[in-house]
Amino acid sequence: MTQTTEHPSHYPPTRLQSVASALGFGLSSFKALTWGTGGRLVPGVSRALAVESDLQVPDKADVVVIGGGNIGVMTALNLAERGVSVCLCEKGVIAGEASGRSLGYIDSLFMDPAKAELIIRAKQQWQGMNTRLENDCGYRQSGVAAFIQNEEVLEGARMWAAAMQDVPGVSARVLSPAEALKLAPGRWDNLLGALHEPTDAIAEPRLFAPLAAQAARNKGAVILQDCAVRGVETSAGRASAVVTERGRIACQAVVLAGGAWSPHMARSLGLDVPQFMAFSSVARLAASPGPETGIVSTDGNYVIRRNLDGGYDICRPVAATPVTPSVLRNLPRLQPAYEHMADQLKPVFNLSTFMAEWRIPRRWPLDRPSPFESNRIMVPETHPQMLQQAHDAIARNLPEIGQAAVIEQWAGVLTSTLDNMPIISSVDTLPGLYLGTGFYFGLTMAPAAGEALADLVMGNQPQIDLSLYRHARFSDGSPIIFRP
Repeated sequence: MTQTTEHPSHYPPTRLQSVASALGFGLSSFKALTWGTGGRLVPGVSRALAVESDLQVPDKADVVVIGGGNIGVMTALNLAERGVSVCLCEKGVIAGEASGRSLGYIDSLFMDPAKAELIIRAKQQWQGMNTRLENDCGYRQSGVAAFIQNEEVLEGARMWAAAMQDVPGVSARVLSPAEALKLAPGRWDNLLGALHEPTDAIAEPRLFAPLAAQAARNKGAVILQDCAVRGVETSAGRASAVVTERGRIACQAVVLAGGAWSPHMARSLGLDVPQFMAFSSVARLAASPGPETGIVSTDGNYVIRRNLDGGYDICRPVAATPVTPSVLRNLPRLQPAYEHMADQLKPVFNLSTFMAEWRIPRRWPLDRPSPFESNRIMVPETHPQMLQQAHDAIARNLPEIGQAAVIEQWAGVLTSTLDNMPIISSVDTLPGLYLGTGFYFGLTMAPAAGEALADLVMGNQPQIDLSLYRHARFSDGSPIIFRP
């Protein structure tokens, strides 16, 4: 297992540190709270490739997977590849929510060493993903480079690269300004260099999970869309069936991989899954010349990646963080996140979003519609101002890309646990139930996470140490350490 080290305070703020900064309003920056803008949920339409569904709900399956995002479909694919009878139930459509709406990075820059084992194994599996899926999901080992125009950030990059130099699978190094300009020629004032990881990659979020679901179906998995799971039944103290809106499915194991919805299903079972949400916006630009390498500007505060259409998807590495009842409930436990505050985010209070969560009950009868059926595709509003700021900054550094027209904008819901470590775990108090949730970097981690969940379900020794990802860490007195 990789040893964990603390990150110096002058490392560049990560995406999750930006979210953490927003949550700090509870103690020190309530005046930063904004009202309404960027925090509203709107009627959703999927961006993802359509997937054919099975029509018949089976009476039984060895395993039922709840949730058709990246983690759920990769768990189902791993199980189907091993000959396990698996049924995946999705309340909406495959990748209709967060999994089909991310930027598309498969990256490890500035990761906490505690995550190295999981991320490196996932990146190894990503290399053969197009072959495994028998389709092109947009995977390209493009590399990712963080362009640096600040001495303090440069020193942090050097320290991180030095700390990771002996970690197998990490090839990152700090490039000189001349080397950096070869990756992305442009107008970079006071360019000091770039932290470059050539093994990082990109993929198309709207393609990956749907193609993985198709591959699982081709290997015998049952894929049910528009089929919400209302609850989990138990027998002799263990999970024994799920009740869906279309009927009951007996099973030996249940994997809950419901993304932002996981805490509500877990709470109905008497379990605590402490997650919070962040709403991130992305814009797609028309085709233009530019770098193939994924670029993160630590000074301009933007991220870009080349897409399959020849244009670029862009965003700011920030998100609007809605104040919800669960955020207020977990304020004391969010203290580790407060310690990693940055100034890239402000919390958002939107009354409709707050009340939408407030109205979700702790439990509901399984013979009536559940909360999951009232919102098939949960989508936040886009934040045009943030996207315009990113576009303007790109135009200063990479003029050809900056001149490209915006042809699409969308937003997605990101989720994280209190410590920015996902849950990949059995549940001590409910045998037969497994959790795969809280993935802020779900696209990156999905292949290894799906493999690990399949191993847990089958009683096999996982390929990686899952002790830091156990669900019980939130209840056994373990210190909650926020890990970027």
